[in-house]
Amino acid sequence: MLVQRNDDRPEIHPDAWVAPTAHLVGNVTVGPGCVIDHGATIVSSGPPVHLDSGVAVMPGAVVRSVGGTHRPAFPVRIGADTLVGPLAALAGCTLGAACYVATGVMVFQGALVGDGTRLSAGSIVHVTTALPPNSRVGLRHYAVPRGDGTPVITADLAEARRLLAAAGFFTEVFGEDDPDLAALHRTATRTLRDEALTWTDTPL
Repeated sequence: MLVQRNDDRPEIHPDAWVAPTAHLVGNVTVGPGCVIDHGATIVSSGPPVHLDSGVAVMPGAVVRSVGGTHRPAFPVRIGADTLVGPLAALAGCTLGAACYVATGVMVFQGALVGDGTRLSAGSIVHVTTALPPNSRVGLRHYAVPRGDGTPVITADLAEARRLLAAAGFFTEVFGEDDPDLAALHRTATRTLRDEALTWTDTPL
């Protein structure tokens, strides 16, 4: 299904193949030779989502740009010949060319994944992490930013949490910080709700 969101509609190169049960919403550009398989969802909340040539998005994957109206804008770009595996979730990130994103991978806002990188099944690349070309993030490992901007790849959840606390997810994604978690979550939910209320979605 193709959906126009406000004034933006998906643009699909005639040499791309999009399954009839895939969903493409808003400011989405699909390059030549791309394959968007059944059940994949590619959504723009306003900032662009751009798939370069030959990208393959497998069943159940979700690729979305975020923000731009009520919170910081994070577009998405996926480089040529990159594979996005089943049930992967990519939000507001940039992937280079010839990357391999395995099943169940999550990549968050502001992350930069260099060319030729492999993200193994269940791995997580957190906000603002910058992985150099040809990196490897192992099965269920975490890639998180260190204070100096260099990435740390670890299977140690405690270490990942310590580094993430300094990265400030809610500050990066929502521009908000509050030690009262319930208040912070209410603010984030209200921001998302207010943003969604500005959308007019029209099936094409």
